[in-house]
Amino acid sequence: MSKFNLFILIILLASTAVAQQPKLSARTDSSSYKIGEWILLHVQAELPSGVKLLGHVVKDSAGAFEVLKIDTVERGLDQQRWSWIFRLTTFDTGRVFVPPLPFVYETTSDTLPRIAYTNPVFLSIVGVEIDPQGDIRDIKPPLDAPWRFEDVLPYLIALVILIVAALAYLYYRRWRKRREEPAAPLKPAIPPAHAALMALRILEEKHLWQQGRIKEYYSEVTEIVRRFLEDQFGILALESTSDEILQQLKSLPPAEPMLKQFRSFFTTADLVKFAKYQPTLAEHEEELRWAYEIVRAMMPRLMQPAEIKEEAVNVG
Repeated sequence: MSKFNLFILIILLASTAVAQQPKLSARTDSSSYKIGEWILLHVQAELPSGVKLLGHVVKDSAGAFEVLKIDTVERGLDQQRWSWIFRLTTFDTGRVFVPPLPFVYETTSDTLPRIAYTNPVFLSIVGVEIDPQGDIRDIKPPLDAPWRFEDVLPYLIALVILIVAALAYLYYRRWRKRREEPAAPLKPAIPPAHAALMALRILEEKHLWQQGRIKEYYSEVTEIVRRFLEDQFGILALESTSDEILQQLKSLPPAEPMLKQFRSFFTTADLVKFAKYQPTLAEHEEELRWAYEIVRAMMPRLMQPAEIKEEAVNVG
C-alpha cells in the first residue's frame, strides 16, 4: 500500500469516528446574571445514525453551579434529536463558566459506553449593590387591605377543583373494580453490570489520580464494585468492611475464581484510604483494570450485548 493510499485510509477512519459522535451544544439566554438568579441553560443534541443516547451526569458535573431542575423540552420522533433546559443557579460572583457537561452514549457497532461533552458557557455573575452611605431603616410592616371577592376567588376555584378531583377518583375506583385489567409490565431497570461499566467509564474520564486526588479515586472505584456486588448478588457490600465482603464472596460460586483479584483490589484501596499508602502509577491503572475484570467476569452469562442495549436508560 502506497503512502498516499495509507493517508487517505487514515483520513476516512478519522472522519467515520467523528461522524459517530453526538453533536452537543449549550447556550444561555444572557451572558450576565445576578447572584442566586435562575439561569436557563439550553442544551441540544443531534445524534447521527447508529448512535443511542444513554444518559447524562449533569448534576455531578456542573462545577460551581447548582442544578435546580431538568426539563426535556423536545425529543424527535426518530430519537436522534434531543433538547433540554437545565435550571441552574450559583452564588459565586465574577467571571465564571458552566463546564462541559458529559452525556453517555453508545453505537450500534460497540456496546462500550462513550462520553461526549457540551461546549463551556462563560457567564458574568454580579452581586447585589449596597450603598454604604445610605441610611439604615426599619423594615416596613405589611399593609392591611380589605378582602375582596377577587382575593377569595382563587381559593374557591381550588376548592371546586379538589371536590371534582375527589369525585372523579371515587368514580375511577368503582370503574376499575368492575373492569380489572392486567397492569402493563414495568420496564426493567438498567442491569447492575451495565451500570457498573458505565460508572467505571465515567470515573476513568475524570482523571482523578492524574490530578493528585488519590484517596477520592480509590474510594470511588471501590464503591462502584461494592454497589455492583450488592445490586447483582444481594451482598451487603456498601456497609461492610473488606474482610466481611471477602467472607461473603467465599460462599458465592461466581466469585470463587476471582477471590485473589478481590483481595488485591480491596487491600490496595484500604492501604490508600486508611494507611496513607502511596501507590505507583502502575498500581493506579491496575486498580481500575481489576474493577473492569471483576464486573465483566461476574456478569450474568445469559445477558447478551443485544439484551444489555435494550435495558439502557433513556434520558427524560
